[in-house]
Amino acid sequence: MSTPLWHDRRVLLCVGSGGVGKTTASAALALAAAAAGKRTLVMTIDPARRLAHALGLDGMGNVEVEIDADVVGKLGVELKAPLWAMMPDVKRTFDDLINRLAPTEERRQAFMNNRIYQKFSTVLAGSLEYAAVEKLYEVYVTDRYDLIVLDTPPIQNAVEFFDAPKRVTDFLDHGALQWFLKPYVAANRLSKRIVDFGSRIMTNTLGRVAGGDILREIADFLMNFQGMYDGFRDRSKHVQELLGSDKLAVVHVTSTQKNQLALLPRFRQQLQASKMQADALVVNRVNPLICEESELDTLAEKLAADLGEGDEKSRGAVIKAALDEARHALSDRRSVERMRVEYAKLPLYVLPELRLDAHDLDALVELHRHFLAEPL
Repeated sequence: MSTPLWHDRRVLLCVGSGGVGKTTASAALALAAAAAGKRTLVMTIDPARRLAHALGLDGMGNVEVEIDADVVGKLGVELKAPLWAMMPDVKRTFDDLINRLAPTEERRQAFMNNRIYQKFSTVLAGSLEYAAVEKLYEVYVTDRYDLIVLDTPPIQNAVEFFDAPKRVTDFLDHGALQWFLKPYVAANRLSKRIVDFGSRIMTNTLGRVAGGDILREIADFLMNFQGMYDGFRDRSKHVQELLGSDKLAVVHVTSTQKNQLALLPRFRQQLQASKMQADALVVNRVNPLICEESELDTLAEKLAADLGEGDEKSRGAVIKAALDEARHALSDRRSVERMRVEYAKLPLYVLPELRLDAHDLDALVELHRHFLAEPL
């Protein structure tokens, strides 16, 4: 028996571009770990809430929800350890961080009520990815779980996720922002320089577009960061250390579609650029083999015999559809074999294409078994 993905790991980071079924694969992987005896939390950033539906939940939020072991047991899976799920909320995650870092209640309230912060915490480039890794770190340090499976946001560029903590702190450290802040630090009030500059800007540009209060709100936003810059930077440092820890494994989820196969080498290079590497490869939605290539003609003859006499056009359409499906499965197998050779050092898990969309516990039960079996 090979070593399971979660052996000696505390975090499994599932990465991949959109459309490969990464959320479903993450949930099936978490179910397998819980069935194997790991207290497991699966986290998703999926706004469509597919994970909640698949796990039989009405919904999820910023607080963990435990999956009903009896419900899973009725489907033939014994959870040897609890399984929880959560969906971090970007705004709530930033709010929780401010609650921890704000030096005073007055500063915290001022921050929460600032319109610039309210936009900053939801629309800043990278805020979704930052919220994901921030929440990951928050639950990681509690030691409540043996394993955390994080379903990352769909990304075409792996660097986007791993660099998210640095991008947010770089934004806060940007020279232009610090320029606004320095007069506050010196005098704890708007200096003449800011007032004069702000008056000209607001009169000529910002004042016409957003109103006269916008520059003051920006300054207030930056001022309220006083005493929290170091907290943000320290937090970012710890998060980046976790992302580079040997307790974390990167699981790359892909499929046999041509565009996904083309992305594989580039994605691997991007991970290396972030000083990361894939620790396992999951190929999702692989069509099960129907017959060997040499047996296609025999399959067509058998189908023709089974269909018997009837409308020639309809019979032909049925046979063609069956042969197309068989050829598709053969193509999938060839793709998997190429990946197995090219990525020979990585454990490779193959998840089958299901007849119905993987949107419920039955589907996860079917898929989780593949993570408990030997990888290719």
